[in-house]
Amino acid sequence: MRLADCWAVVPLKRVDQGKERLAETLDADARRALIAAMAEDVLAALLAVPFEPAHILLVSEDPQVARLAERLDVGIFAPRAASNDPLNAALREASAEVWQRGGRHILIMHADLPLADARELRALLEVHRAVLADGVATAVTMVTDRAGEGTNCLLATPPQAVDLRFGASSRERHRAACTEAGIRCTEFASAALGCDIDHPQDLAALERCCQSPDNACGVRTRALLAGTAWAAGFDGNSSRT
Repeated sequence: MRLADCWAVVPLKRVDQGKERLAETLDADARRALIAAMAEDVLAALLAVPFEPAHILLVSEDPQVARLAERLDVGIFAPRAASNDPLNAALREASAEVWQRGGRHILIMHADLPLADARELRALLEVHRAVLADGVATAVTMVTDRAGEGTNCLLATPPQAVDLRFGASSRERHRAACTEAGIRCTEFASAALGCDIDHPQDLAALERCCQSPDNACGVRTRALLAGTAWAAGFDGNSSRT
């Protein structure tokens, strides 16, 4: 498995629909800034692996996300088909696009993982590479959330290896999909990649992490939470005064 053959796909829903479960803690502008900061930190981690910028796709129909992709010089993929399961439909389209462009492996990674870093991503890739080196042609390696219920990262060979089932209880749903298809499924334990921000208690834990001596939070999210610099929005402009 060569890194040059691997693509990273990062889905982002419309900004005005993002992180609504944090509405009691953060107003709309603050949520927008948090989404942008975490997304930039995730992209910075991917670029540091290093993924080629052209092999990183932000998946979104939102023009603000497209401007973020342009500013950071990564790819943008706008889903074409309407669906009652928009996340998985968009990711299936993106996976097909990756295959058509020559990608032979795909890393699907959520954008709300502010502790993600290149070291953990390289370790994830190494675990998947070891499975393939064992003579396996089709494989999936997952990282779950802290609760062990969701799927924060999914690495698949080939890109369309498994039916994508992101959403509630996606860990078990993805494992079931692998079993149904006869695909080897491996889980990679990572506290950093398992830390997603969905609820107020997640944000409180992240703030505590940022205040600790071994702060592993991405620089943009860290600056945002420290109050020393409110992260630039999707168009590069400050969203808070």
